[in-house]
Amino acid sequence: MASNHSQSVTIRVLAASTGMTYKIKLLLSELTVTNLRSHLAAAVPPQNQILLLGPPYKVPKNTTLQSEEILNALRLGDMEDDPIQEDVTKPRTLLTRSERSGAKRLFLFSKLDLSENAPDPPICHLEPTTLTLPTEAPGPSPLSLDPSGAPPLHLPLFAFERQFMLHMSQGRVLADGADLRMAACRTCVQEQAVMARSLRAAVSNLSDHYHGAARTRAEFTANFQAKTSAHGALLQRFDAILSNLATIPLHPSLVSIARAAGRNMENLLDTVPVERERAWATQCLHSHQRLLSLFGELEITFNQLASPSSREDIAQRDHDAENEINNLWSKVEDAVQNINEAQAQRLEKLTIAHRDAVQRITHAMNSQSDDEIQNVFTPLREMSNSTKDLVSQMLKDDEQLKELMASVAGAKNRMMRRMKARLREVSVAQSSIQKVLSSVGVLREALVQQAENMVHLEHVAELPESYRVFLLELRRRRAYGQAVMASATAMMDRVAAMRDDEVRAREKFLRGAGRHLMPAFYDIFVPTLATPPPLFTPQLPALVELDTLPNVGMSSAADSAADALMHQSATVAEQGGGSASTLTAESQHPQQSSNMMTSAAAAGQEPARQLEHLIVSADEQSGDEIILDPASNTAIEAEAKTLAYENFILRQTLERLGAKPPRAYIEEARAKDGAADVAGEEVVAVRKELEKTKILLEKATHQLEASNNLNDKISHSSFRIGDVGLFMPTGRGTGGKRMYLAFHTNCPHRYLSTDCIKGSPDFVLGRIIYQEELVAGEIGTDANPYGLHVGTKFWVLTVEVLKSSQ
Repeated sequence: MASNHSQSVTIRVLAASTGMTYKIKLLLSELTVTNLRSHLAAAVPPQNQILLLGPPYKVPKNTTLQSEEILNALRLGDMEDDPIQEDVTKPRTLLTRSERSGAKRLFLFSKLDLSENAPDPPICHLEPTTLTLPTEAPGPSPLSLDPSGAPPLHLPLFAFERQFMLHMSQGRVLADGADLRMAACRTCVQEQAVMARSLRAAVSNLSDHYHGAARTRAEFTANFQAKTSAHGALLQRFDAILSNLATIPLHPSLVSIARAAGRNMENLLDTVPVERERAWATQCLHSHQRLLSLFGELEITFNQLASPSSREDIAQRDHDAENEINNLWSKVEDAVQNINEAQAQRLEKLTIAHRDAVQRITHAMNSQSDDEIQNVFTPLREMSNSTKDLVSQMLKDDEQLKELMASVAGAKNRMMRRMKARLREVSVAQSSIQKVLSSVGVLREALVQQAENMVHLEHVAELPESYRVFLLELRRRRAYGQAVMASATAMMDRVAAMRDDEVRAREKFLRGAGRHLMPAFYDIFVPTLATPPPLFTPQLPALVELDTLPNVGMSSAADSAADALMHQSATVAEQGGGSASTLTAESQHPQQSSNMMTSAAAAGQEPARQLEHLIVSADEQSGDEIILDPASNTAIEAEAKTLAYENFILRQTLERLGAKPPRAYIEEARAKDGAADVAGEEVVAVRKELEKTKILLEKATHQLEASNNLNDKISHSSFRIGDVGLFMPTGRGTGGKRMYLAFHTNCPHRYLSTDCIKGSPDFVLGRIIYQEELVAGEIGTDANPYGLHVGTKFWVLTVEVLKSSQ
């Protein structure tokens, strides 16, 4: 159909309750739902109207109605419903079973007909109910005879002509009545077909809502059962969890801290507000039971919507009703073919008989012969009897048509009563579906609230594992602080040694060639030529965090040889729970120039370097960035502490992957520590254990790959499209988002795109599908979300997540 908005469009709207058809002619630009409703106001008030367009049957929108595709589909539906355009070669069925043609129809429903107090449908009466046959010949006689002055023999001829005219008039009334009766039957059956199609639309729309509710219920049920099962298990074993907490002692250093604070805490249970948690668990148990009860009611309500057997039974009855309409249509069409044609043929015979009679009578009267007049009476009498028989036959067929009309009207009355009941059933089912969806919504919100309430109990359940990780975190942080302080001390020693060498070199110059220079060299050219080198007094920011970290020592069986090395290298102040300040005081160089060494540039680079090197390997050591004297004890100590810190990082990575450091490695390292008598051998031992830890990490990575049916290895020395990378959290960047850095060897600045993940997993294993190379802009802006140096290249990797862990 043309898209010209000035073109008129005729829309056919089918009334569901009565089967009537309303044709509305509008301009394409005026074809809106509001205009349609206003034109249908005489049939159904706009506030009570429900329009369905389909299939699939949905409430139409303005854009839908104005679509050329929809208009063509509606026109196709008009053609299918028009019996005049029906292909005579096809079976005469009014209701088609298939939707393959793509035809659509627009149906009108009334909310009043769907209500419980819907009025009874009106009784259907088809017209004409009776036919009034003439008792006298109508109109003037074609004989032009004056009965008062005519000869005696002419009067019987005049009577014969009047009788033939009466029979012909009666036949015409019966033939026209047959056409009217057949048209009424056809229209009535077509209205029943409209009602059947509208019932299809209502049932189809109900089915769509039912299936939607079923999908919503299935999705919610899976989520509900998973969460309530976990909640129920947690609530059931909550008392056992509390009892287990009492068996887990706190570290002695934590016990001492609690006593110093006036608290008595000796095990994990002492850190939990037990009575409050028990009361909260009781409340959660009641809400959990209430949720289960509401879910059971939801299941019952949904199952009551319609059982499969009842739905099949109703569908079969609808199918039988449509078959009845098709059979009735075939019966009407047969009557059209038989009775109407017979009536038309009889009328034609009556007309011919009247014409022949007039000719015979006229000829006899014009002959003026009594014999001829007498001879014409016999054939006229025979012809009169024949026409009388034809009229009698037409009366009998008219009675059959009246019976057919009554049958068709009765079928529509039954159809309207059935439509009232079925539409009420559909309305009740729609309301029940809405109640189910509403109940699902309420239950979903209640489940979300229950999950939030259970978080408090989940904290208690996860407390043992969290405490274990807490101890590891304290050890790692202490290792970090000690590594930083040791590296700073080594740098300070190196700078002090360099200054001493510079002092001796300047003195040698001044005592040698400098003695022979003129005063202008000292006063004009280089005024500082005779001055000593400046004293470096950088201020290292105090690591206050170390003052607050309890010394949890090396009590865990999973601690490494690096922890033992740190313990042996610690100062007396640290053995007693010392802080970063005492450690710094013990390791200061005697010369004033070495006090708290660090440069402003180093201080500015520390945040970025911390992010960059949080995930490290043995090939990427911080010693490459610090000028160390290999023969210096402080340099060896700095390297040892740095390696120990790296070892903690790798150990935590192993634990996230589910692996544990072997006890044999620890015992072997400790044995070597006891036999070692120089710090260099200790560094070698830590290096070896670090290498073994790396091997163990690779094994754990391979196990993780095998558990996910992966044949790809985790890339760490290069990153290309298709490689698999392991990403670990490194802190939070711009906007407080958690950052993930790729586990790597000499390939820094590979960050995971936050669009690839949900939540904050402990690690992400993913296949690289895209990587973008960027240059860091100003720190603190979106152009530098990871706190890198301005101008530093970094890469943002988009991956297909293969595995992640919360």
